[in-house]
Amino acid sequence: MMKMKMKIGLVLVLLLTFALLLFVVYRLSFEGVELFSPKPDLAYPKPVVELFLEREGKVMVISDDTSLGRPPLRHLGLILRLINNSSEPSIRGAFAAGVLVALSGARVEGYELGGFSGIIGASENGSIMSPINSSIVEFFVNKLDPWQSIEAKLHLIVENESDCVQIAYRGWIIDEDDVVIEPLSNAREHYIARFPQEEYPDNPPDSRWAGKDFMMYKVYRVNLCFD
Repeated sequence: MMKMKMKIGLVLVLLLTFALLLFVVYRLSFEGVELFSPKPDLAYPKPVVELFLEREGKVMVISDDTSLGRPPLRHLGLILRLINNSSEPSIRGAFAAGVLVALSGARVEGYELGGFSGIIGASENGSIMSPINSSIVEFFVNKLDPWQSIEAKLHLIVENESDCVQIAYRGWIIDEDDVVIEPLSNAREHYIARFPQEEYPDNPPDSRWAGKDFMMYKVYRVNLCFD
């Protein structure tokens, strides 16, 4: 009789455990939580970065070298927009997507995160610092959906002796499912779509140059000159 009761008790425990598992799966599925990573599909995000200059209450698109006339303005507003021009979303997590801006002839005196999650400043050797008074900053976001766009704003102060301000910029979105092999560590990691377009060997879709060599990835450059 005792053994029968123990068997019945064990069966009840197993049934309760199974029921609890079904309940958890049910809740997770209805709350939109992914139980398993998506399968690789060879479709990638497509980051696009657009820049806009705000001065004297007006906003203008920056797509090429631009003459701003005289006298030079010491305070400029730089609006940046990151677009995912693809049906493929980013991964979910820190630094899933972002924009790097490197300045010559100006520095950051303030910022507005807008749709981004955070911002860091960086030195030329990759050391992290405050974005205030920095000439290199990275905005980042934890998730970027298909066709989504987000904006942020930098408040710049032009250096006294500068006749031109050069803006170097790039963007990235980390793919949610496709992976590549990072050659320095031989580790598998998520594919990184880039702007300018990722390509081997000069602008690879991996993190081989993360850290002190982060400026080796390709950038676009525009010059804002006072003449």
